[in-house]
Amino acid sequence: MISRSLLLVGTGLLSLVATACSYTPAADPASVLSANSVTRTVDLYLTAGYNSNNMWNNYDGYAHGKMIVTVPLGYRVRLHFTNDGGIPYSVGIYDANQRVAFKGAGNSIADYDFNPTLGIVPGDSATYSFTASQIGTFYIANYLYRFPSHQPTNVALGMWDTLRIVPSGNPNVSVM
Repeated sequence: MISRSLLLVGTGLLSLVATACSYTPAADPASVLSANSVTRTVDLYLTAGYNSNNMWNNYDGYAHGKMIVTVPLGYRVRLHFTNDGGIPYSVGIYDANQRVAFKGAGNSIADYDFNPTLGIVPGDSATYSFTASQIGTFYIANYLYRFPSHQPTNVALGMWDTLRIVPSGNPNVSVM
């Protein structure tokens, strides 16, 4: 009986160690953005539920605004979004009033309010294209689950990062 108990305890400890070793760090910021200064284009690659950071409510492992994407004014942005999480997620670029900041940069809040199934299901992808046409700081956010019956919302849980549109310079990604 004692040897069976030891076997069970040993198996449990091995499972815990294996789980701890399967931690996935956040994405390398250099892998998130590809830019071409000649064509003035940026490809931004975001993966929702990238790892277990922030209870899977993250983009590329970052949440609570810790990833900052900087794009010069006038650049064309292609936002490539993949959902690796276990539930539908979304992404969009929003201003401080929760409005889509650029035409083509995601779904509006009204779209989600009237059709909460608009999210991208696990394993699927979508691409959004827009021009960085105004200087400012914007939210890269998931407003899919913002209706009253889903509390807290993904944004309150920290599923947002930052997009800065600047007058000039080079596109880049930094993390805090």
